[in-house]
Amino acid sequence: MKKRLTVIALVFALLMTFPLVAYADSGLPQEDVSERTSWEKNEEADEKYAPRVVTMDNGVQVQKTPFNDVALDTQAGDVESKTIASWNNYFLNADNRGCTACHTIEDALESMETYHGIIYYGYNVEQGLQNCFGCHSFYDNYMRDAIHTLHERNSTFKAMGGSCESCHYIARHDDGTIEYQRWDYVKYDVLRGIADRPAEEMNLSFEWNQTEVTPHEKMFFKTIKSNPETWLTKDSQVSQEDFDKWTITLSGDIDNGGVYTLPELIEKYGTETRLMKSHCTVNGPGQGMIYQAEITGIPLKAIVEDIGLHDDVLIVEPVGADGYYYPISLETMLKEEALLVVGMNGDTIYADQGWPCAFWCNEMSAGNFTKQLAELRFVSVGASWDFYGDFVDATTGLQFDKPNVGVLTAYDGQIFELGKPVHLEGYADAWNEPIVKLEFSFDHGQTWQEYPIEDANTTQWVYWKMDINDLPAGSYLIKIRVSSQMADGSIRTNDVPNQMTNYMFNVQ
Repeated sequence: MKKRLTVIALVFALLMTFPLVAYADSGLPQEDVSERTSWEKNEEADEKYAPRVVTMDNGVQVQKTPFNDVALDTQAGDVESKTIASWNNYFLNADNRGCTACHTIEDALESMETYHGIIYYGYNVEQGLQNCFGCHSFYDNYMRDAIHTLHERNSTFKAMGGSCESCHYIARHDDGTIEYQRWDYVKYDVLRGIADRPAEEMNLSFEWNQTEVTPHEKMFFKTIKSNPETWLTKDSQVSQEDFDKWTITLSGDIDNGGVYTLPELIEKYGTETRLMKSHCTVNGPGQGMIYQAEITGIPLKAIVEDIGLHDDVLIVEPVGADGYYYPISLETMLKEEALLVVGMNGDTIYADQGWPCAFWCNEMSAGNFTKQLAELRFVSVGASWDFYGDFVDATTGLQFDKPNVGVLTAYDGQIFELGKPVHLEGYADAWNEPIVKLEFSFDHGQTWQEYPIEDANTTQWVYWKMDINDLPAGSYLIKIRVSSQMADGSIRTNDVPNQMTNYMFNVQ
């Protein structure tokens, strides 16, 4: 055995000698090699692996990966040669990592071979992984296993050279352990070239209101559960004649049930108009499943007072034409002043928002807003699912998205013109809790600019607008914290990493 080891060592030594001899015979001067590796190779790599710029359908340009402008070793004598602008793509492959590097969330769900509800955004927000955990925290399935399996057997993913690191960042901790983290959650902590600026150095202007109304084209909508051929997503698919023929059945433990057309219900019980938000329960941190509209609807209170409701009724079941509903307690429905919405922003309710009639309640989640309402059942048994955004991420055990805040009018990674203000608009909301404070950080959470929100009501969103002035060229990250006041008077803040909203942009 000792002789064998000696032979192996000798062979290894000879192998190590050959490349040294070849190098010596090449006759390349040392200074030429240094120049080629430090300068020409860097320039070639910086051009080849420059961050990808995408032009959106509306002409806006987006660059999700920053150029690196940070020297790798600030103590080195030749600092400039140690600054590799293409670091994020050459060493981290950033443009090819994360859930939306290869496809949009919408495209991925549409291409599944099994049914999956799909949410479509109206605002300029790219749908991200954050949206998945609301539903997948309570459905009896395993999202992690499903996603891994779908990718591992996908021929396109394999052909693109996909691997575990396409979706994960491998973190190496001080104790020697390794953790596969979600790239989308940690990318802004590992990407190089994001400029940090203390809050006191930022030239900001800020304002907010609760009256901003969302135009139809900016409203999100979710597909209903019937056959896609029956989906109404365009206003050209509906007519006044069909509206006049639509019927709603009043049933259950009541004395005066029956079937009524919408015009009959409107004439019998009247309508009222109010400004109201629609915010989905599973809206992920910083995501865009929210809007506000001026709605007109038939008050449920008037119907309840007229139908001979039995004393033991506890639950209302607003059932859609596709069978969808979440039962709501009668007490909650009355407290939240439910409406059968038939109008929106001065028009008949839009096709993609539940034409010809949708069930809405103040403060509550859009998950309770049944579209294409076909029946109202009043029953004495059952559990209510009154949603106020109180979901927990099963993977972390933390409150999922309450309160929530996001940018609505600019894409993540959007390029803004140097010398002009960076104008951003967005929302803050916590369903049944009033928003009391917004905070913005431009140095990865080291310092914060605070804006109090006073006397906000809970039936409408907080809509904020900000101008960021006098920024030099570069890439910037905004972390946004929002605080709401709970029923007991204590303050709730989205101040943990997976809750906090991150928004990156570029000035060029």
